Amino acid sequence: MGELKTITAILVVALALTGVMGCRAVTEPPEKITLAVMPWPASTPIYVAYENGYFRNEGLDVSLESYTTGHLALDAMLSGNADLATASDASIARAAMEGDEFLIIATIAEVKRPIQIIARKDRGITVPGDLRGKTIGLDTNSAAAYFLHAYMTTSYIGDTEYRTVDLPDGRIVDALLNGQVDAVATWAPYTHILKKGLGDNAISFSDRDLYTLTWNVTATRESVRANPERVAKLLRAILRADRFSRDHPEAAKAICSKHMGADAPLYEGEWPDYGFNTLLDESLILVLEDEARWMVSDGIGGRKELPNFVSYVYTPGLRSVRPEAVTIAGE
Repeated sequence: MGELKTITAILVVALALTGVMGCRAVTEPPEKITLAVMPWPASTPIYVAYENGYFRNEGLDVSLESYTTGHLALDAMLSGNADLATASDASIARAAMEGDEFLIIATIAEVKRPIQIIARKDRGITVPGDLRGKTIGLDTNSAAAYFLHAYMTTSYIGDTEYRTVDLPDGRIVDALLNGQVDAVATWAPYTHILKKGLGDNAISFSDRDLYTLTWNVTATRESVRANPERVAKLLRAILRADRFSRDHPEAAKAICSKHMGADAPLYEGEWPDYGFNTLLDESLILVLEDEARWMVSDGIGGRKELPNFVSYVYTPGLRSVRPEAVTIAGE
């Protein structure tokens, strides 16, 4: 009987230990979040983190929802249809000018020559000055509006010397190919689709040094304050994707192409313009302020003063995972 009791006691302890260890081995289910994202090359780190399982490794079950522009993705987040959103600095500046409340978590890409003006030669356009008196199509809520203003200003063409037509939701391509407009200001892959479609009738204008676009991840203030660890997890995954994109560019391009629904050759020539390096740099504030000044002068957003853009930046998340990437004061 003594031996039986001893064996029984050993089994009870073993089962108890197994239960304890089993509880420790069981991981919590991944946290479900929705990320509103615009399908273009600057979103590559998001797509790489998704496809390579980096989000899931961090305990995040990320659902990607595509929007044709950054400002539409930002609107989806602000309206509660997404937890996070990717957006350009111009879209962020406009939303701040309109009084929306949100936070920038990080810049995930910087893009040289993000916007190009594609024009029809048969409309008498061969040099920038020929854009005077012409009709130019663009999404007026996007970064294209800021670039067009800056490009025309540096080309000594006043805002009243050309006409703009708002072409949202991907109507840029048909409008130029059908001759509805004389030129458009847009981004990849539309730039290459238009050049291919117009052939020798296409001419493009751009300036690699005029405007560096930042592509940023944003979230509502409430969600960031309620889930600071979620922000850190997301950024750790994106940082891994940064390294992968730099070390394996061909694989990164293939992943991007899958999500864009466009072949990599469509933006092959522009790929070197995309820098994947997650950071929060002081230069972001300067760009936002420049854009806001232009909006004030143009009557966009209804505000007469610049927002305090530093208050729109959340630094603890990135500082907790990569402190050297933060060179900006923020919330």
